[in-house]
Amino acid sequence: MGRKARIACAAIGASIGASMRNTGKHSRLTLQDQLGKPSSLKLSSAPLKSQIPYLHLSQNLLSPRQETLIELIKTLNLHPLFVNYFKDGLEACRVCELLILSVHQIRANNQWIEKAIKLTKKIDDATSGTDNQCRMICEELSAFSRQMNPFCLVSKEKFHDVCQAFAMRLRKLKAKHKKTMRRAKLKRIAKSMGSMGCTLGLQKKRIKPVQGNPKMTRQEVLGVQLDVAAKGHFTLINYMATMSIVAGSLYDEVEHMKVRANMCVQSGKSDTIKEVVKSFDQRNTYFLEQLEELENQACLCLRDINASRRSIMKEIMVPQQGR
Repeated sequence: MGRKARIACAAIGASIGASMRNTGKHSRLTLQDQLGKPSSLKLSSAPLKSQIPYLHLSQNLLSPRQETLIELIKTLNLHPLFVNYFKDGLEACRVCELLILSVHQIRANNQWIEKAIKLTKKIDDATSGTDNQCRMICEELSAFSRQMNPFCLVSKEKFHDVCQAFAMRLRKLKAKHKKTMRRAKLKRIAKSMGSMGCTLGLQKKRIKPVQGNPKMTRQEVLGVQLDVAAKGHFTLINYMATMSIVAGSLYDEVEHMKVRANMCVQSGKSDTIKEVVKSFDQRNTYFLEQLEELENQACLCLRDINASRRSIMKEIMVPQQGR
């Protein structure tokens, strides 16, 4: 794991630990209970069969917090693109929230596979397995195969919809940025030419610099804000694309494991069970590494969402404070 990933995961882990200490016995709730108000992305709200510790990362880890932003949006005359920018950040955080939930759930489910692997190794040590040992292994595999695939919470189609929505917003931000900077440039040209007695057909207009940004006009400040928001959206799209690939691969792997586990249960034959469980054992390390990779990506995405939100708020608040 890279240094940035370790720092991000450590910070999020600390927040999760603090939240778990505060939530106590109420931390073990079903997904359906925890999701509350449905996301506007219409992510699947199917409940997981088993209960696991689950926290509202999108509520607890966003900075600035969503309720703070809501109050600021009410008092500041923000451009609609910025309002949508913050909404998209919240939706991306919810996707990360579901992915982290899925990773923790599949780790819990994988304990049945690990138990089956240990039991199978005991059979190998004994050269041959008894019917009772095979039955115990089948029970573990059956328990795993009955579980819902956690990665169906955010399907490939949903990831595609999210990326498409973010890409559309990015195009609007870039177009608005280009238009804004063109206007700012024309106004500066008009001012410069006006001082020489020539307006080039443009109405001469005094340009007031923004207090707090004495060298910039309000149009230029807006252009900077739009540029920061566009860069934030570009980063989100990259994260979503990367996580979509890893989550899709993990979804397929879990489905394949469920089919093979069920095949063992249906067969009940010692040779079949040993062959399949050995294949699980050979791939288990790589499977767990993929889970860690996805969790790291989700944590880094949360970190960068916060960094981007703080940056845009800084750009917005400076000119507001100078009015």
